[in-house]
Amino acid sequence: MPFIARKQLEGWLSRSCGKRPLAVILGGSVNGLSFARSLGRRQIPILLLDSERFLGIYTRYGKVVLLPPADERPQDWIDLLESVGSRLDAPGILFPTSDVHCLLVAQQRDRLGRYFRFLLPDAETVERIVNKRLQYGIAQAAGTPIPRTYFPESVEEVRRLSTDVPYPCLLKPYTSHIGRKKLGKKVVVVYSQVELISEYERVSSADAPFMVQEIILGGDDAIFDYLALWDAGGRELAWLTKRKLRQYPPLYGDGSLQITIEAPEVADLSRHLLRAFNYCGFVGVEFKFDARDHTYRLMEVNARTHSSNQLAISAGVDFPWIGYQYLTGCVLDTQAPKPFRLGVKLLNEELDVQAYLALRKSGTLNLWRWLHSLRGSKAAIGAWDDPLPLIMGLWRFLRLCCGNLWSAGRG
Repeated sequence: MPFIARKQLEGWLSRSCGKRPLAVILGGSVNGLSFARSLGRRQIPILLLDSERFLGIYTRYGKVVLLPPADERPQDWIDLLESVGSRLDAPGILFPTSDVHCLLVAQQRDRLGRYFRFLLPDAETVERIVNKRLQYGIAQAAGTPIPRTYFPESVEEVRRLSTDVPYPCLLKPYTSHIGRKKLGKKVVVVYSQVELISEYERVSSADAPFMVQEIILGGDDAIFDYLALWDAGGRELAWLTKRKLRQYPPLYGDGSLQITIEAPEVADLSRHLLRAFNYCGFVGVEFKFDARDHTYRLMEVNARTHSSNQLAISAGVDFPWIGYQYLTGCVLDTQAPKPFRLGVKLLNEELDVQAYLALRKSGTLNLWRWLHSLRGSKAAIGAWDDPLPLIMGLWRFLRLCCGNLWSAGRG
C-alpha cells in the first residue's frame, strides 16, 4: 500500500528525493491520479496529500499522506508542506488539483514559495474565479456570454424575482466546494415559484450563498471545454478543446464520457476571458451551446486541471509533464504549442456506469447503445501497471449495489 505515516516521511524523502525534484500533488481524485501516473511513470518521486479516500490515493506511484480537510484545518497542511520542503535539497514542485487546494496555496504563496515552485494566479484572482459571483462579473465585463443569473441576498429578494425566472431553474452555490459539501451535489433544480423560495431558504446562508440561474437547454453533449496551461507571462504553453458526451449525474454532473474536438470559438472565447483575469497556470473553461441564439455561454472557469485531465494526456497534451518541465526550468517551445489529437475519447469508468444506470432508468439509453458508445475510449481509472484504483472503484460500486438491494429488500 502507498500510505505512509508522517513520522516515516523523513526517511522516505531521504531515500527517494535527490536525483529529480519531488512532485507534491494536493488531491487524490481522478485528476490527482492522472498527475501521479504521468510523473510517476517517468521515475519522478511523488507525494500525494488528501483528506478523503478518493480512488487516486490507491495508486502505486508515490506515497500518500491523509490529512484533515484543508478548508477546516489549513495549518496542518502548511505545517506538513513546510516540514517536507525544509528537507529537500532542491525546490519541490507543487500541483494543487482542487479549488480548496488552489486557494490554500495561493493564500500561503509566500510561505510555500520558500520550498516549492508552482504556477498559480495570485490569491485575489483565484478567489475571483472560485467565487462564481465574482467570476461572472468579470466575464460580463469582458463581454463573455453567460446564462441569465440573479444574485439575491435575501428570501425577500427571491420572492420578488421569482415571477421573472423561467422554470425549471437552478439554485447554484457561489463557491462550488462549499455548496457541494452542503448539498452533496453541484446544484438544486427547482420547478416553481413556491419551490424556489422554499429551497433558497433551506440551502442559502451567510457562509454558503446561492445564486439563481436559468437552465440553458440541451443535453450533456452541448457542453464544451477549453483546457490549457499558461505560463507566468500569460503565454499559452499547451491547450485542447473537448466536448462532453455524458456526465453523472446527467445534465448537472462531472464528465463521464468525453471526446477531443475542434472548437475554435470556444478556444477564442476562453483566451479572451483569461486575459481579462491576467491568468497564469492550469485552467479549464466550460461553456454550454445555446441553440436559441447560437452562442456559447460560460458555465464556469476552474483555476486548475480537472477530472478530464487524463483525456488531455491521452490526446498527446500531457499537462502534468509539461508543467513539471516548466517549473523545473526546462526550456519549452512557447511559440508553437503541440497540437492535440482529435477524436480521442475518455471514459471515467466509475461515473459512466452510474450515468448509464440513471439514463436507462429514464428510458434514454439502453445497454447496446451504451456499450457501442464506449468503443475506442481510453480509461481514466483503469491501468495495467496501476490496477488498484480500478479494483477499489469496483469494490465500492459492488458495495453500493449490495446496500441498495438490502435497502430495497427491507422496504
